[in-house]
Amino acid sequence: MERKRWTWWVSASLVILMFALTGCQNLQGLDVSQAFQNSAAVKSGESRGSLQLELIPGDQTAFTANEKAIFNALKNVKLELTNVAMQDKQHLSVNGAITYSKGKIPFQASLDETQIVLQIEGAKQPIFFDLTDAERGSMPSPLTTDMQKQIMDKAESLSPAILKFIIANAPNPSQIAVSSVSEQVYQETLSLQKLHLEIKGSELVGLLKTFLTNIIADDKGLKELIGQLYDVLAPIIKEEMKRSATENEFSSPFPDLMMAYLDNKTLAVEFVYTTVQQGLQKVLKDWNQTVESSLSSIRDDQVKAFLSDKTVLKTDLFIDGDKQIRKVNAELSFPIADAKSGISAVKLTFVNETWNINKPVKAASIAITDDALDLSEAPFYGSTILNYFKKDSQAYSLLRNDLQVAKKDIHLLLNTNDDEDEYSFYDASHPFINEDNISMLPVRFLSERLGAAVKWDDTAKQIIVKDDLTEKTIVFTLNSKSAQVNGVTVALESPAILKNGSTFVPLRFIAEQMGCKIEFDNQTQSVNLTRQ
Repeated sequence: MERKRWTWWVSASLVILMFALTGCQNLQGLDVSQAFQNSAAVKSGESRGSLQLELIPGDQTAFTANEKAIFNALKNVKLELTNVAMQDKQHLSVNGAITYSKGKIPFQASLDETQIVLQIEGAKQPIFFDLTDAERGSMPSPLTTDMQKQIMDKAESLSPAILKFIIANAPNPSQIAVSSVSEQVYQETLSLQKLHLEIKGSELVGLLKTFLTNIIADDKGLKELIGQLYDVLAPIIKEEMKRSATENEFSSPFPDLMMAYLDNKTLAVEFVYTTVQQGLQKVLKDWNQTVESSLSSIRDDQVKAFLSDKTVLKTDLFIDGDKQIRKVNAELSFPIADAKSGISAVKLTFVNETWNINKPVKAASIAITDDALDLSEAPFYGSTILNYFKKDSQAYSLLRNDLQVAKKDIHLLLNTNDDEDEYSFYDASHPFINEDNISMLPVRFLSERLGAAVKWDDTAKQIIVKDDLTEKTIVFTLNSKSAQVNGVTVALESPAILKNGSTFVPLRFIAEQMGCKIEFDNQTQSVNLTRQ
């Protein structure tokens, strides 16, 4: 258990470190730490860029035709952001597109305070959601809502301090260099300093050890960071403790002891500092027995592949005279160990350029119309996603044909026993073969699994199925040998009946009307229904 815990802890640290390391020391007069702090503190500006995902094919001999089609459609996907306008931290607009092998899907997005609105080409209406709704819908927290809000409000002031501390102690990778270049940023040629670095997966363990060693040696920086954390968090924690004490009738010495520490900044900082130092010192002392032995005994081939020379991060940062990062070119590639995946490697490419830094910028807004879709209330999974897009749109084609979000495979056992008492052991989801030798299926069971809406009309003794995917409305009347499909009368092989509290209809009829392929297996007395 201890070894497994260490493996997870180190793996998470290595992933974070791989993206955070950019060299901490000044290189040829370039203050990288200050450049990152300045970029994190930008209040307004414009930018454009892209994030591209490439899947490098491997052995695909075991792929089905369907799996090959999916791979070919998604082997090169790019998120393009043609213009990002940040008016301030609470107001932002984005114009962009998702491109893949079969087409492009443009979109616009806007952030207004806590409300995000998204308009996708081909969508029937704008989609919006509120970040505060997302927070309320997250896992329960021991903190009060007010306390959570205070911490979120203070997070922005803490971010630069944390970033400064991390970069100040991050070691330089073996391949790092600075050069002076002329580079074009949004149609303007600038004199910039280019920071180039490369990190291999095999370097990460050593870099992590150096990073922790640097933290231990940075007494002043660590205490300063803890002090800043104290200034932000202590008042909130004390307020919460007082509230809890008034609501809890049982007394305990621990809150009083904690309050004594919280009331004395020097004491609190020294306590946390000592605890952190002792913890890191123990980690480094036991490094060979814990970290390196845990990593060397990893059985997960993918983790081993990630920590190999085949995993490479290459980054170019272009920094101007004001120590602002104006352009980024980054590439991360890593192998896939599972040969059955049909993928030999993954490559991520990120490019970005920024202009109008801290200048007046106006973010565009997207109006929330009366028919706009509230993501916090609307179902947004499986085939229901398709209901929000026009059928002739590229987005619909991507979801339906390439990602196959509507695909359903349903396997059912047939009850061939005519004994009513025997059938009572079956629940209402099982089809049966009636006296006309027709397979009958509970209409609600199938319809709801395919994402269709089902309604019962008790007065007319009718069950109504509305399937948006096939654009069909089917009406069955109990004991009638006909049904209505979009208002047209269609004959049934056998009438709809009520059995064990459920309405049963001819299986082949309802399945074919809803676009399913049917396969009967006489040997196992079962039926497979498939809808693409």
